[in-house]
Amino acid sequence: MTESGQLKPPPGWQSDTVAGGVDLRVGSSGRKYIVAAAGIFGGLAGLRAISHWNSARPTPWLVVTAILAALALWCALGDEVWHLETNCLVHQTGIRKLGFSQSYQDARLEIVQRFNKWGLPYYRLYAIVNGKPSFLVERGEQELLQLARFISQYTGWQVRSLQRAVALD
Repeated sequence: MTESGQLKPPPGWQSDTVAGGVDLRVGSSGRKYIVAAAGIFGGLAGLRAISHWNSARPTPWLVVTAILAALALWCALGDEVWHLETNCLVHQTGIRKLGFSQSYQDARLEIVQRFNKWGLPYYRLYAIVNGKPSFLVERGEQELLQLARFISQYTGWQVRSLQRAVALD
């Protein structure tokens, strides 16, 4: 909690107060290394494609170059934001104005524990709207509890924590 009684987001998350609410993001301190590595390997794959241009095999190197270039661009420019305000959560993913946005209203939050095929637990946060669950994020149990409380603080939604699901995904 902060001095004003407001909850803080979990470690590794950052929140910014904006007009009408709060923007919540996962901290991205390591992205620059991924951008550099993908850029370097993409450049090397591109050089390999150029060197094989007159042969019958430049296509695999072009595909690798395109994938690594897309990864570098996404890590450099892409963003994922959860905008929180009273009775509303908007999940935005994309690069600047290009992307996907999903809005939730009149919901409640639910943390569900599931088990993978080796019997190890994992935890997911859902927004339940009209009885229909919508997946928000998967993290560790304590981080999800803190995240759900933080989201609840700004949306006013109730948190129903730790429903144990028997089915495997």
